[in-house]
Amino acid sequence: MEIKWVDTHCHLQLLNKNLDENHYKNIEFLIIPGVDVESSSKAKEISSSLEVESYWSAGLHPHDAKLLDTQKHDLERLFVEADLIGETGLDFYRNLSTKEEQRENFLFHLEFSKQLNKPIIIHCRDSFQDTYDLLVEFNNPSSVILHSWTGGRKWTKRFRELDVYFSISGIVTYETARDLQLSVQEIPINRLLLETDTPYLTPMPLKGEDNRPNFIEHTASKISSLLDIDEKKLSEITIRNSRELLKRQS
Repeated sequence: MEIKWVDTHCHLQLLNKNLDENHYKNIEFLIIPGVDVESSSKAKEISSSLEVESYWSAGLHPHDAKLLDTQKHDLERLFVEADLIGETGLDFYRNLSTKEEQRENFLFHLEFSKQLNKPIIIHCRDSFQDTYDLLVEFNNPSSVILHSWTGGRKWTKRFRELDVYFSISGIVTYETARDLQLSVQEIPINRLLLETDTPYLTPMPLKGEDNRPNFIEHTASKISSLLDIDEKKLSEITIRNSRELLKRQS
């Protein structure tokens, strides 16, 4: 029997083509995050049409935080319908929106996550201190997912004090990701999640191809090795964690 996984971050709406059932054969369920109003609406549409169990989120990516004023009304409407809030957060690597715009956008999402008691998906790149400070300041009681976590051991230890979830992508399979590989060992086992970030961040040995949900097994295999945990056991743990954050116990 094939081992199943949860893909907690899968941008199916950003793919250039539809996938067939083979691309979901090892998927227990998945989450389709939005990055703006259009992609959030598409996430909703795809989620309702998939045969595999799926959930969707509505959000505005930090790259486009400058568009918040024009998208705010539609996002508020989508937040009410969505299973989760996000993708939101801070990206001080590219700075495609100003830091001030990104903070305003992040706080807007945090407010609705708190108000609606829905999990929030956070993008955090080169912004660990600011993200940490805003989470402490806001004190959001809802589940917090740090998407495609890349923090080293220091920041993993800091963020785990906040009882957040750490979602690990295919980056962990790269030879250059030694810091991330070490940090995985600092994540509380009940706060560990897996993701593909389809169509991005394809794991080894498939790097160079567009990512797909079923490729998650390569990321899972690497984490299983790093933690010295049997893959079947890791599957059970991460499925349980994923359902817990959604408050949808099977």
